This record gives sequence, C-alpha cells and structure tokens, in this order.
Amino acid sequence: MRLSKRIYKIAEKVSAGESVADIGTDHGYVPMILVRDGISPRAIMSDISEGSLAKAIETFELCGLEADPADFRVGDGLDTVDAGEVDAVIIGGLGGFTIRDILDSDIEKSKSFKKLILQPRKHSGNLRYYLYTHGWDITDEDLAPEGKFVCEVITAVPSDDLRDVPYHEEDIRWKYPEAIVRADRDLAVKRISWKIGSITEELENLSKSTKDNSSLISRLKADMAYLESLI
Repeated sequence: MRLSKRIYKIAEKVSAGESVADIGTDHGYVPMILVRDGISPRAIMSDISEGSLAKAIETFELCGLEADPADFRVGDGLDTVDAGEVDAVIIGGLGGFTIRDILDSDIEKSKSFKKLILQPRKHSGNLRYYLYTHGWDITDEDLAPEGKFVCEVITAVPSDDLRDVPYHEEDIRWKYPEAIVRADRDLAVKRISWKIGSITEELENLSKSTKDNSSLISRLKADMAYLESLI
C-alpha cells in the first residue's frame, strides 16, 4: 500500500503511547499506520456515513489489523467522541473553516484533548487565527507534499494564556507564518513563490484598471514584501 507523505507526516505528529481519534477518517490510513507500528494503543475512526467508514474498515481488514468494532463510529465531527476519551484528535483533509466549526461546536470538549493535529486543505490562515484567539498554542508547523500540492500540518495544544491579537484575521502572516520556513525550507519556498507569482499577476491586472485601486495595490505590495522576506 503506497501512501502519501502527507499521511505519514500526520502520523508522525502522534507520540508513542497516545490514543487518537481520527475525525473524517476516510480510508483510515493514519490510524492504520499508528496501530500497525504500535504507536497508538487505541485509534477511534469516525466518519459522516457508514459508506465512508466502510473504507476504513476495509483498510484494517486488508492489512490484517484488529480493532474494536466500537472504535469505528458514524457521526458528525466530535459528536462521536466523548470529552477526554483520547489523547489526540486528528482532523485532516477538510477546509480550515470546517475544522474551525468542528472545534467551535463544543469548545469545552475540544479542549479536553491534550493535542490537536490539523491538516487544512485551504483557509489555514483563518484556522490559525481561530486557534490563537480561542485558547490554543500552535506548537508545531509542518509541511508535506502530496501531488502538486504542499500540505500544512498544524499541531496545537490547549492554553490558558491571555494575549492580544497581533493582526487581523485576513493578514497574510496567519497563512504564511515564519515557522513554515523552518519546517521545510524547500517546500515553503515552493509554496511562497507560487503566492508571490499570484500577487504579481494581480498587481499587473490592477495597473491596467481605470479604477482607483491604490489601497489594494498598497496592501498587495506589503504582502509581497513580507513573503519575499521569508525566502
């Protein structure tokens, strides 16, 4: 079974001995790795429908792995897991807003877990903003390739720290924090270079417009200067 580096990167964020719940598990690849390699003593797999969850059951059967039938659960978001039932919650392959809404639907339950391992497909900046402003510390930033994409993996833990918000939610520094360059410079440069190219194209188009876009142009130039400073 050939799995992507994204899948392995998510699994790497689970420490030996940690129990996990994989929300939106799909094929159950991450729990399979964790159980197969003896990393997690227990892995709960949750998905929105029996049809979706059947793929995870099949993965375990094909790999000859045993799991308690009660650990395959059908339901929405964190509804399938009790507060504090596992050490770490994994939510990967969903949009940042969707992950945010899952966590925000029951903040007390969300904070009952020792660790969140989140892999947003998009809107990662909005997710980081939510975590920062709702009592989580981001402890690790990781990058992993999957096809033509560079995927982000965010690890966060509950925090009681009170802090001021350094910049507004749409600020580019949430989406491209300095920590991603330290995570993997080559992948970060690839991702940042793509964004610089996108901004360059947008600036060229705005320069041809007859409207007054001076405010937008100024913001885009500031964003580009920040991105260039990272690489």
